[in-house]
Amino acid sequence: MNISGVIRGYMSKNMGVEEFIVHVATLMEKQLKEWDENYEVYVMKLTDYEFIVKNNDTYYGVDISADEIAELQNKNPFALDKKLWIELEHQGLNILRGYGDYLDKVF
Repeated sequence: MNISGVIRGYMSKNMGVEEFIVHVATLMEKQLKEWDENYEVYVMKLTDYEFIVKNNDTYYGVDISADEIAELQNKNPFALDKKLWIELEHQGLNILRGYGDYLDKVF
């Protein structure tokens, strides 16, 4: 999957926290579906945001506060993506390379 860094920079500076995490979740789901159509991504707002990736019967999850999302948004347009991908990888999600430039921009 390919992505524009300029557009992402604009979005990270102008979107609210909830709108931004939903946007990131949508992009991550598109990337995951390139690897396996069974992937699904959910974002739930409880005390913090719960970011959940499901593939058949396997679940991965990351809890993140609105303050941390805002901090990452301001730090770098792809900082939130990077944090989520790293957390998911630590939980055992296999990250595949060579499917466009999205992950190259993240890492």
